[in-house]
This record gives sequence, structure tokens and C-alpha cells, in this order.
Amino acid sequence: MTLGSLILTAFLATPAAAQDPDEFDLDDLDDLTFEDEEDEETPAPEPAPEPEPQAEDDEALDDFVDPEDDGIDLLGGEEQAVLTGGDTEQLYRSTAARLAALDPDEEMAEWEAYLAQYPQSVFRARIETRMEALMDQLYENNTGGGTGPSAPTDAMRQEIDFAQAMQLENINPRTRLQAGFEWGIPNYFNLILDYEHQLVRTLSIHGGVRRRYSGTSLELGPRWALVKSTRTQTLVTLIGDVHLNASPSYPAFRPQLAIGSRIGKADVQIQGGPDLGFRSFADPVTGAKQSTLQTNIVGGANVYYAASERVGLFAETAVYMRPSAANGAFDGGIFSFNVITMGMKFYPTRATDPDSKDIEANLGATVPYNQQWWQYHYGSIMGQFNYYL
Repeated sequence: MTLGSLILTAFLATPAAAQDPDEFDLDDLDDLTFEDEEDEETPAPEPAPEPEPQAEDDEALDDFVDPEDDGIDLLGGEEQAVLTGGDTEQLYRSTAARLAALDPDEEMAEWEAYLAQYPQSVFRARIETRMEALMDQLYENNTGGGTGPSAPTDAMRQEIDFAQAMQLENINPRTRLQAGFEWGIPNYFNLILDYEHQLVRTLSIHGGVRRRYSGTSLELGPRWALVKSTRTQTLVTLIGDVHLNASPSYPAFRPQLAIGSRIGKADVQIQGGPDLGFRSFADPVTGAKQSTLQTNIVGGANVYYAASERVGLFAETAVYMRPSAANGAFDGGIFSFNVITMGMKFYPTRATDPDSKDIEANLGATVPYNQQWWQYHYGSIMGQFNYYL
């Protein structure tokens, strides 16, 4: 195609383009906008409104308001420096939830430890109110009245019903009266009379008379339960008896550690320690008196099985051993007289009142299974009566 033909074709096409409804006009340039211009002219969106605080946050803030101060905010009041003690709401709530499952005495001890750690806690008033309620549970009667079997009992009497051993020490601090006997063949006879008084739930003191292998003894001492939990049915007790032996006459100290626990229908306990006697002997050559500390090893274990509410079976072992000097009566070695006792336990008052635990009676037979040099008896029968006051 020639150059003239091209020019003619372009000239003919110009009117057709002007008649097109979509034709482009230079005047329309003023109506055109670009992306950058649109962004500059569009106003910025208004900021979204802040969400309203949730109801649980309001409740959390309410915890910092002392109800006794007519709604004064402790965090913003004048008492802030005094009451702020380093704990938090979350710590307080988690502690309260954890302690709710404990016995009153254990919960009381835990709250005391909490206040000792955070003495200026903002929750101190609330904790002290809870501790007062726990004190009411421990030392006051429950609501109600009456004196029959269904009457409320003092919380101090809501004790662990733990079996008493025959030849071992009592490990459960209680107020009780104990009487018993042991009659052995050929000529061994032992009478037991003891009274124990509970000072607080975990501490008691007792005094009594009984004949031990070293002779008749007047005994006095405390029993302190380091652990006494009705929830776990566990006892850990320190026993610190001081006794005066009558014949021969000398003082002695018998500290022991005892551990007991209820496992299903069985009560299991073990105890042991030294029996330290301060004795005087005459020198076989000069006749002069010499003082010495004589150490005996005492202790044992007991297992009781509750066959029913009123009758049960028990087995126990009692250990009595003493190291002797090489030039002593036995030329050195260990003097020992260890016995085993088996028998039955009765709760006679439960026949008429299933909840009664006031009387506990034991009857058993004892035989030595390990003895060296001396034998106090070849076998014995024992009876024991405990009345809990």
C-alpha cells in the first residue's frame, strides 16, 4: 500500500471515531483520578471502639474491695502500702481451692503459714475470717442440741479411731484410762495402770505404773503427734517418757518415734528408740560405786485387722535388747528378750451404739521368739482395757 492510500484511510476513519459513544475526549482528563490521589483524599477510618471489660474482670476487681470498709478500694486507698503483701489474686484463689480439701486443723496450719509468708496480704481480713470459722469447727459444738446418739459431738472428740497395741506405747494422743495385766509362766506377773490426758488435739501427757523387764516403773511423759490427719488416717508421734525404776532404783529416759497408718481395714504401726538408764554399780574389786549410762533398745510393731465393727484380730512384736560390756555378766554381746503377741480386740459398746468408740478391750497370748541369757517367762496371757473419755 502506498503512502497516499494510508493518509486517505486515516482521514476517512476520523469522523467515525467522533460518532462512537465511547470516544475519548481530552476534556475528560480532568475527570480522571489516579490511585495515589484517591488515597490522599479518602479520610482515615475512625478507630474501632475499645471492647468493654468482661464481667469476670469486674468480679476480679471486686476482690480488692474490703466489704467492711463500705466498698473502699484497697488498692487506691490510704491503706495500700500496709496491705500490699506480695501475693496475687490468682495465688490466693489457687491456695483457697487447694486447702478446701484438707481437714480443719491442716487448713488452719496452711493459712497460718500463708500469712507468715505474706503478712500484709490484701486478703488478710478474708483469711482471718476463714480461720475463725475453722476454730469454731475445731473447738466448738456443731449446731443442734441433745444428748442422744445423734447429738452433735465436739470437734476435739472427732479423733482418729486407731487401734491400741498391747505391749507398745500409745501413739494417738487421747484422753483415756488404761488398765491391764500380764501373767507369765512360771512366776511373772505384771500390772498396768495408766491415765493419759489430751491437752490439745495433737498433744497429751500421761502417767502410770507398770512392771517392765527391768522392774516396776513409775512413768510420766508427753506424746506429741507431729502428724495427725483424719484425711490420710496417718500418725507420726514423738514419745518422751521419763520413768523411775523401783527395784533396782534408778531414773531413765525413753524417747521413741512412732509411725502409724490405716490401710483399708488394717491399722499398722511401728515404733522404736533407746531406753537410757542412769545406773550405779559397785566395783567388784574396790567396792566403790561407779555411775554409768545403760542403753536399752526398745520398740516393736503392731498390725490390727478389723474383721467387723465390733471384733478384730491383731499381731504384734515387742523388742527389748541391751548391749553388754565385754567384762560384764554375759562377757559381751547383745542381751535380748523379744516376744510376739497375738489376740483379739473388742468394742463392746458398739453392740448398742454403732458409733460408740469409748471402750476398747484386748485379750492375747505372748511367747518369746528370741531370747539370750535371761528368760523372764516361757509364755503369758495378757488383758487390756481402754476407756476413752
